[in-house]
Amino acid sequence: MRIFLVCITAWFIAQLIKVIINLVKYYNAKRKGIKCKKVTLETMFKLGGMPSSHTATVIALCGCVGLHNGFDSDIFAACGVFAFITMFDAFKVRLPISRLTDAFNRLQDKVYGNDVPDLKKVEGHTIPEIIGGFIVGVCVSLFWVKVVGIFG
Repeated sequence: MRIFLVCITAWFIAQLIKVIINLVKYYNAKRKGIKCKKVTLETMFKLGGMPSSHTATVIALCGCVGLHNGFDSDIFAACGVFAFITMFDAFKVRLPISRLTDAFNRLQDKVYGNDVPDLKKVEGHTIPEIIGGFIVGVCVSLFWVKVVGIFG
């Protein structure tokens, strides 16, 4: 249960950082007179953006398991494979699909106008967003294990 709490903390911190980044972007755009989407509570639960909360979560899991069971343990290897698949999917599968969805929606708007609803976009991640999530996950797991001492 302790590792689960660390993972939830990593997810929450990554999502909170996204909200802060979006707020800064919003107020900078507003100050410059550029129209942009307002930041709402819904922003906290959106996919995509900096940092990757999926990556932060699985890296926090890997970090806790590695620090507790050893980085040469079988369970750490399983967590590592899980983390790799998660990050690979965000970059190599979901990111191209989100770009294709954008292109399709623009094309659909040109052909049909606004009469047809847009396809729902599945957000992927860029390499910097994945690296940002990786850093959050490592920091959170190190904090909980080394500073708080959850494994006592």
